[in-house]
Amino acid sequence: MKNKQMIAMMVSAAMLASCGQNVQQDIEPAVFHNVEFAQAPTLDGGAKSLNINIWKGCGEDPQPVVLFVHGGAWVSGDNNLEAAGSEQIKAIMELRGKGVTIAAATYRFSNEGIFPAQIHDVKAAIRYLKANAATYGIDPSRIMTMGESAGSQLALLAAVSNGEEAMEGNIGGNTEVDSNVIGCVDCYGMTDFLTLAADLYARPDLGRTDAQVYELVEAPNSSRSQLFGLTTAECNLGTVTANPARFPEQYALVKSGSPLYHVTPDDPPVLIINGQRDMRVPSAQAIKMYQALYDAGTEAQLLLNDRAPHGNLGPEAASAIQTFVLRTLFPKEK
Repeated sequence: MKNKQMIAMMVSAAMLASCGQNVQQDIEPAVFHNVEFAQAPTLDGGAKSLNINIWKGCGEDPQPVVLFVHGGAWVSGDNNLEAAGSEQIKAIMELRGKGVTIAAATYRFSNEGIFPAQIHDVKAAIRYLKANAATYGIDPSRIMTMGESAGSQLALLAAVSNGEEAMEGNIGGNTEVDSNVIGCVDCYGMTDFLTLAADLYARPDLGRTDAQVYELVEAPNSSRSQLFGLTTAECNLGTVTANPARFPEQYALVKSGSPLYHVTPDDPPVLIINGQRDMRVPSAQAIKMYQALYDAGTEAQLLLNDRAPHGNLGPEAASAIQTFVLRTLFPKEK
């Protein structure tokens, strides 16, 4: 049985210093920008070039890797972490000084490919890193994922679907290489699309009206409906989740995109962080995911910030991320 724990505390600098490697930073580590790892087919019959940015850490090779998946409601965003402003992204970029390589990959947006295209792309990026481990001086056995919002849904799904063929795809090749990861940091990711609207309807204190919740989650033009190609008045996320018998295939697709339903006892450790004032991904989504992992006997940590909205999660979260990442990637330092 894996260690079960819930973390909701500030992590001290002394605790952080005790994790990972102490490396010298007198040599600027290498950076690889916009490396193409796949050509992915798009809905218009064309193809999208998927690329990855790799920021090497300081110190000796081979290095462990955090693969970051960007947010943007599956319709926007990019993998330029150097320009990102959130405290949690800054926190992982600082880990380069501890000998951690940071990578960030692009993926198809929902107007370019409906789910599971996005998770297939993330898995392709993981396989690429493993297949080219020698080129980049990384350790293929020590790769974990992290994301924010929509990207976190994908990062978390990648972690809890280790070994699931349906989530794998064949984008980018390297299909002889597994896409398993050893941990995940989930920053306000959607975990259950089947109950996302209900979880928001249950939180009128967040300031959204029922009509606003419908437009955000269930309507045909919502990013959540678009992710699954449910974009008509008759068949959208709202009608599908309310009528599973009428839309069995669509309901199954939405369920398959929800990390909650992929939890098994052999899942890797997961750190889940959410703001209690999040008007897009209510904290109920984080709590249910934590409970599922806990019940499965998987190592899970939950950090809720009672002041945080959707976005910056605060310095306590940044410290917790660094500590969790270092303990996961450098297990001998535990």
